[in-house]
Amino acid sequence: MRFFYLTFFLLCTHFVLAQNQQTTSFSGVVIDAEDSSPVQFAYLYLKNYPDFSGLADDQGEFKFFFPAQFVDEIVIISSIGYQKLEVPISSLSKTGNTLKLQRQLLSLNEVTVMPEDHSMQEMISKAIDNLPKNYPDKRHQLTGFYRKVSTNYEEFTKLVEAAVLVEDVSYLKDGYALKVKLESLRQSDEMGEVDSSMVTLKQRIREHIKSTGSTPGPINEIIGTYQYNNGFRGDAYNSKTLFGKDGDRFMGIPEIPSYHRFMGEEIVGNDTIYQIAVSTKDPPNGNSYLKINSRNHAIVEYQISWLSGEYQTFAKFREVDGVYYPEVIRNKELRLINRDVGTHQMDISTFWFDVPVTEDLKKIRAKDALGRDKEVEYTEYELDSSFWSTYDLIKKHPLDSAIIRSLERNKSLEKQFKRNAKD
Repeated sequence: MRFFYLTFFLLCTHFVLAQNQQTTSFSGVVIDAEDSSPVQFAYLYLKNYPDFSGLADDQGEFKFFFPAQFVDEIVIISSIGYQKLEVPISSLSKTGNTLKLQRQLLSLNEVTVMPEDHSMQEMISKAIDNLPKNYPDKRHQLTGFYRKVSTNYEEFTKLVEAAVLVEDVSYLKDGYALKVKLESLRQSDEMGEVDSSMVTLKQRIREHIKSTGSTPGPINEIIGTYQYNNGFRGDAYNSKTLFGKDGDRFMGIPEIPSYHRFMGEEIVGNDTIYQIAVSTKDPPNGNSYLKINSRNHAIVEYQISWLSGEYQTFAKFREVDGVYYPEVIRNKELRLINRDVGTHQMDISTFWFDVPVTEDLKKIRAKDALGRDKEVEYTEYELDSSFWSTYDLIKKHPLDSAIIRSLERNKSLEKQFKRNAKD
């Protein structure tokens, strides 16, 4: 799927460049509250949407960009040796903001040691070398909740939610053996303008990719989101991949160097987790990063952004019996439904998972599994309202009120769910 979309993106580049991204920003400087000296390379991010982030420069100056619909969010400013500062965006001006960070008093056992550049590279290299032992090597099942929201400027135009059971195999394999069973599905009306010629064009691109002997990936978005945004599947054994043993290991190549910046550390239980930003630009702005557990060199979280943010993948893992399984997977990409291509039209797909089951599995039968080339939004299904009213995972991850208001501007979501279900 990713290869398919990136190929298609290249055909649409001239449209993207013509768009005015519907973003807003504020700027200012981050200083030490005690002596007013600049806080170099302070990290800024949205509290509820941490993938929208930015970095101050060596003078503490910054300009922070974010989607216009998040003007009511809170921005967090952090830097090593300082207390985190939370500020409502609504309280900030467009320019000239002075954000003061309070120094953090550390006890002797809380002293932070910042890795040198070579140490960060070594840490990343060890993390990739340890992929085979840190991630699943046998069959397991995950109960998951999938949600896709689509945007158009400051409005949301589509919602798809699904309860699924994922049966996965060893990460040594590429993922084509995984199965996904759909437990329940519901979706809103489509409020975006869909151009039928774009549907035809995407199909022709898929046919062209197949004709070259390559695999375009599944049409089914649930399977594609899980398979291609779930970290390291097969990469440790494939040549020239991002996480591959013969790939660039986030180190770059002479023609395109890679830069690293230590973003901080956190203590989780008895483990120390280091966050390292990576980029082909110096300094990295934090949009792409790895979080690595110093105990076993496991990558416990990562975010990778491509191009200018048109594509972004995020994954967070939890450790169960010494092995790391996905807890959250999120993918952002251009919504290619018409010729108005740009980052104002995005699909944001997210998985949340319960803890895995590894023993006494009742395997998913092939006839009960989702078809890889069957689009989710055209799947015939019945709406089970009682299921959704008691579904635990949706209670843990409720839909943002701003999204609800936007989607219900013409009709309640419940009526939309009923209208789009099988009779």
